[in-house]
Amino acid sequence: MTKRNKKILFTGVIVLLPAVAVACRVIEYAYPLKGLGLLRSAIYLGLYTAWGISVRRRIIQAQVRRYLTAITALMIFWFLVRTVKYHFVPAFFPPAVPRYLWYLYYLPIIFIPLLAVFIAMALGKPENYRLPRWTALFYIPAALLFLLVMTNDLHQLVFVFPADATVWESEHYQYSVGYWAVLCCVGICVLTALVTMLLKCRVPRRRTVLLRPVFPVLTIVLYGILYISGAPWLMVIAGDMTAVYCLLLAATLESCIQCGLIQSNSHYRELFDASTVGAQITDENYRVLLSSSTAQPVPKALLRQTASGPVMLENGMRLLGAPIRGGHVIWTEDVSALASVLEELNDAKESLEDSNNLLRAEYALKAREAHIAEMDRLYDNMQRDTARQICLLSRLIDEFEQSSQEAERKALLGKMIVIGAYLKRRNNLIFFADKTPEVSEQEVSLTFGESLDNLELTGVACGFQSRLTQPVKTTGLMAMYDFFEEITELSLGRMSALTVCVEQDGTGLTVTINTDSFADLSQLAGSGAAAVKDEDGEWQLTLRLGGDEP
Repeated sequence: MTKRNKKILFTGVIVLLPAVAVACRVIEYAYPLKGLGLLRSAIYLGLYTAWGISVRRRIIQAQVRRYLTAITALMIFWFLVRTVKYHFVPAFFPPAVPRYLWYLYYLPIIFIPLLAVFIAMALGKPENYRLPRWTALFYIPAALLFLLVMTNDLHQLVFVFPADATVWESEHYQYSVGYWAVLCCVGICVLTALVTMLLKCRVPRRRTVLLRPVFPVLTIVLYGILYISGAPWLMVIAGDMTAVYCLLLAATLESCIQCGLIQSNSHYRELFDASTVGAQITDENYRVLLSSSTAQPVPKALLRQTASGPVMLENGMRLLGAPIRGGHVIWTEDVSALASVLEELNDAKESLEDSNNLLRAEYALKAREAHIAEMDRLYDNMQRDTARQICLLSRLIDEFEQSSQEAERKALLGKMIVIGAYLKRRNNLIFFADKTPEVSEQEVSLTFGESLDNLELTGVACGFQSRLTQPVKTTGLMAMYDFFEEITELSLGRMSALTVCVEQDGTGLTVTINTDSFADLSQLAGSGAAAVKDEDGEWQLTLRLGGDEP
């Protein structure tokens, strides 16, 4: 069956069922039969339930869907109360029971228009939108009006019963101020909801399309006027106010859905056909069920291949697929531009890789040249700062090779060891000076300690004392070590004891060297250095370096 035929059949059923219900009322009016009334109730309850299920399936926005479901529930509640009142309340029940069931009609009468206002306020908002909390204040006047109706027996401000009536019945009464207040509240809510929906509408040609919801609303107003006037012919055909109002309310809301005032997820087929995406919907056997106007016919074999991944077609087109409930969705993508860009990117990648390789080789070469230059600079510094010791060591080696006496060779070897220790530690300090401006007090001890250990091998008693509490400048340590080396070179073979004391105060560094050398060390005095020889022939040499000196 085609969609058009299904729509015609559905419309026919919707029109036929209320017609059957009206026919049952006319027959029941002439021939009171209990079964016809229950049949009418079953028809209306079935219609409202089916409509409520349809609304939940069609409406997208969650809050609008909840409000429409609540309206459907109130309509069903209204009709159930009406059915119980007329068909399931025995005659021997107190008269107050059917009267209060009648009062309960005003729960949906009051709250359905209020929920329609909330629906109008929520239209056009995101799917997860929630109305502000202050809108809950609207429930207060509605609840007060409903409470006014339910307590009518105490004050008769809504319905006024005859003073001489022994039993208050829903057939003999007059309307009071409370009833008109209820009608005004309902009218204001209906008008507010309708106007709000019209102002929010974005449907083209809305002047002609949007008149649809107006006709059911006008019919409700006209019916209310005729019902209050008590027209006899109306009571025969449509005297069931509950059935008429519920039908017209459902018709009004359905009209809003059909003309686009309330957004729904209908018209999928038209949307799919008008889509610019070339897509197809197939069953589980890849038989095409629905196709957009831009979709190109594709062999079923290729459609099946999409289950394992994208399939490339001609002219840069790619065929993709995804499983859906009951089948598959297949669509094509034009990736020719992407393929062209990808090819350009690959070319650019190869070019960049070549450039990077060249730059990497150039950088490695420059880094090696810089390393060699740095090493040359350091070696030049070492050569410049230790040139005298290198010459002295070379001379000592020559003398060692030329000497044949064991004692002399041993003495020369001791001197070479002392000079070698100085060269090692002095070059180490040159490396330190290039990397850091300061060295720890431990490095000071290691520097002097190694030279003193080697000096002891020549038979000199040595001692070292450090009173440092914080790091010292590398250049300062180099100056103290050079001063120590000059004393050592002048005294080699001419002393038996030597002590070194390094200390630091707030003004700078001081190194004090005591030795019993026979050499003339007075030549070392000057430029911050002092050389004093006591009566016992022992020398005390002091080098003081200020805080700003190296």
